[in-house]
Amino acid sequence: MAKSGEPLTRQRVLEAALHLIDQEGLEGFSMRKLGASLGVEAMSLYNHVESKRALFDGVIELLISQAPLPLPPNATPREELWAFAHAFRDVLRAHPRVLPLVATSPLRTSASLTMLDHLLETLHRAQITGIQSIYALQCLVGFIVGHTLLGTGTQAVAGLEPGPNGPTVWQHFPADHYPRLHTLLPELVQWHADQEFDFGLQALFQGLFER
Repeated sequence: MAKSGEPLTRQRVLEAALHLIDQEGLEGFSMRKLGASLGVEAMSLYNHVESKRALFDGVIELLISQAPLPLPPNATPREELWAFAHAFRDVLRAHPRVLPLVATSPLRTSASLTMLDHLLETLHRAQITGIQSIYALQCLVGFIVGHTLLGTGTQAVAGLEPGPNGPTVWQHFPADHYPRLHTLLPELVQWHADQEFDFGLQALFQGLFER
């Protein structure tokens, strides 16, 4: 609920929208609920965002702004993109119910496009230019978002669970049908999402920076 006398701003609307999605999910989100959380009528929100679509674009902008690049000016492109990948993943993991929105929405706000332009400039400093810089950035962001999606919940897609219980789902399938999988079951108890993320990121960067 809005504090008495506190003015409504676009920033406050976006922050409240992100909080509501965190609590209710996209399926439970509505402009009416958002207005109620701010102590205003839903129509008042349109003084700060043009539409529900524009609001969601702003929420994505808000997430991107939480993944800064706190690196010195002499950081290499690889160091800068490595830091961004981990920072953006941390933000997405903190807001898993927004992930479907991030995965399906192009960047459309000024602040989001500024970050996009900065990342493209970073790739250009690594001599990854032209359409290949777009391909590279799409691959990077796709990996970050996709891996984070797989890592939400209980790793249901891959059947992996960290710790001593291991991949309990796979243990019930016959070893003679899936021999290679079963030989790896003892190894899978060592699986860790962070290590897997770094492995994939290193493989991607090897293709980008060691051509």
